[in-house]
Amino acid sequence: MGRPDVVARPSSEAEVSSAVRIASRHGVPVVAWGGGSGTQGGSVPVHGGLVIDLTGLDRIVEIDERSYTVTCEAGVNGDRLERELNACGLMFPHYPASSQWATVGGYVAARGSGVLSTRYGKIEDLLLSLRVVLASGEVIETVPVPRHAVGPELTQLFVGSEGTLGIITQVTLQILPLPAVRRFATVRFPTIGAGVDSIRRTLAVGVRPSVIRMYDDEATRLALSPVVGEPLDGVCTVLCFEGEPGSAEAEEATTLALAHDSGATALDPALAETWWNRRYDFYVPPHQPVLPSVWGTIDVVAKYAKIEGVYEALRAAVKEPFADVDLQLRMHFSHWYAWGTMIYARFVVPDGGGGPEAVELHDRIWAEGLEAAFSAGGVMNDHHGVGLKLAPYMERQHGASLQAMRRIKRALDPDGILNPGKLGL
Repeated sequence: MGRPDVVARPSSEAEVSSAVRIASRHGVPVVAWGGGSGTQGGSVPVHGGLVIDLTGLDRIVEIDERSYTVTCEAGVNGDRLERELNACGLMFPHYPASSQWATVGGYVAARGSGVLSTRYGKIEDLLLSLRVVLASGEVIETVPVPRHAVGPELTQLFVGSEGTLGIITQVTLQILPLPAVRRFATVRFPTIGAGVDSIRRTLAVGVRPSVIRMYDDEATRLALSPVVGEPLDGVCTVLCFEGEPGSAEAEEATTLALAHDSGATALDPALAETWWNRRYDFYVPPHQPVLPSVWGTIDVVAKYAKIEGVYEALRAAVKEPFADVDLQLRMHFSHWYAWGTMIYARFVVPDGGGGPEAVELHDRIWAEGLEAAFSAGGVMNDHHGVGLKLAPYMERQHGASLQAMRRIKRALDPDGILNPGKLGL
């Protein structure tokens, strides 16, 4: 289980199409592989078959500096794309933690997000169009702009589809000039509720910080403090403002004034700048857990009217019942929208042992946490994808609408060869 029968390494879209046509003719399962950095098992070939390694599709086709777009093949590595854009004074304002390994096709297929999402949006907001190989081997290209009135937005159908509806071979993305300045601030809110309300009001008046990372007390002590190298406690929040000097300064002033009104105290801005410079350190040892720890990230999102209830429900379902195994629950809020925000709930059992008991413990924590989030009005995923891990919960999340998704799947992939077993499809 989880091993392919054969791997193809195409270097062109035509070769991807040819491989899929052959697989279709023989009813062979096909799984697209990009950087392999996903956490949900979305690219694991659970039925064997053919894995198509897309990293050979690595051309940056066009950097359109007038339109601020870049067109590139799906196998282009995220860090490499950023370096090449930066050399032109440009950026792709995405910056996921996986950029060292991930590919742009994977960004889109998993409906991912990056640390600048509060200002610039998630991947679906930065995507203009796609080229996709369907299960038949046919190649389609979507409308070249994302705002139009020539029917439904077909591009978005493939965003988050994790290779179950087609294999993405080329993307056109929004890019921007590098900001003239980045300004940093750090505050401590008296409570989670005060922090959520302050940021909610900040976004409602049109201010868009590029980074808002609000840590609860446990996450401040166990995650933020070790990375920035300072002992901190409470609900600490790192902020970044970017753009032209005047506008960045004005956005900072408005955000901090509203934070002060909510009872926040200002901390050293250098803490936030250190966070920015070390933002990827959270995901590597010694800050990332290692075996024999048991860990996972329950990533949930909700509207502002529900989010505090979801936070409390997660604490009640995960933190307290698993205290006997010394579970740590480090929660932060890192992607903010006009209507709500998400919770990155990292649980860690420092000595989880091993074998079937550790797997059972891991799965039980996930099940309890997700049911609590559902019951409190949360949605089970903001940006990590579904894959294998969350596929069993898709019916609970979508209800009858999952059947509509399955009908779309059957229409585009009647023989069910594309990434079978994923997304509950």
